[in-house]
Amino acid sequence: MLIGNGWDLHKHSALKPMYLAGLEFDEEGFEGYSDGDIILHALCDALLGSVGKKDLGHYFPSKQPTEKGIRSTVMLEKVLEIIDYDKLKVRNVDITVISQRISISEKRENLEESISKLLNIEDSKVNIKGKTADFLGLIGDKKASASLVTILLENA
Repeated sequence: MLIGNGWDLHKHSALKPMYLAGLEFDEEGFEGYSDGDIILHALCDALLGSVGKKDLGHYFPSKQPTEKGIRSTVMLEKVLEIIDYDKLKVRNVDITVISQRISISEKRENLEESISKLLNIEDSKVNIKGKTADFLGLIGDKKASASLVTILLENA
């Protein structure tokens, strides 16, 4: 069994659309060199960590002009190649979005379906939860949102 853990946080920005799990929402997005998808960034780090690879920033440095504005779905595709994903089997993906601003309950089904399609797994293997920060810190002040991802894999 292989276990990976990933985390990401971005400040909100009215200048960009919101991307979560590869889907675009008509809400205020996130600052970032890429599209700022906090779910996919945390998922990429969890996948990389599960096989002992370096973090996402190592493979997609924000100082590279070619990476500016990159979609996180493209990053995920490259990460799946890096970790030899076709030789692995996902048992479970557990995702927590921490935000005072984003309502996960309204988006949960679409987000879980998107993750299952991106990873080519059954919907039942993906779980997404929403939490708040009880109005504490940057997240509680609605200035930022974060995502935590834990993934359990095994060799295929």
